[in-house]
Amino acid sequence: MADEQQPAFAAQRIYLKDVSYEAPNAPGIFLQEWEPEVNVEMDNSVTELDENGVYDVQLKITVTAKTGDHVAYIAEVVQGGIFLVTGFEEKDRLRLTGAVCPDTLYPYAREALSNLMTKGSFPPFLLTPVNFDYIYNKRLEDSEKTEAEPAASE
Repeated sequence: MADEQQPAFAAQRIYLKDVSYEAPNAPGIFLQEWEPEVNVEMDNSVTELDENGVYDVQLKITVTAKTGDHVAYIAEVVQGGIFLVTGFEEKDRLRLTGAVCPDTLYPYAREALSNLMTKGSFPPFLLTPVNFDYIYNKRLEDSEKTEAEPAASE
């Protein structure tokens, strides 16, 4: 019993991995009526850094705003975090790195994106809250369905 590792979860470092911003149609885009169509794409990745339960989790968010056929801006942020996740069963560890860690990184990425857009002279744009637990559960459910489908067709 003394050999069992106590569960530990901690953010050891939050960092900005990559930032990209372009306004390909500036300054002409500023003369158009501002009724943008905004597209937000989000993805995350998890990399084990060592066998002691240290993981690098990265949240990538890309925001593209268009007015008509013209791109107003494309802003992308990759927000990273180094997390200690040790002493958990695999399903709990996967939930922590797949849902809790991205949820921890999201406010940082959201602020970085908002600052980019404002510095580009566009109106502030705040990303809405995201339920990463729901997204994680949906991905898990979808992968379980995909694994079950070939067996069901046999």
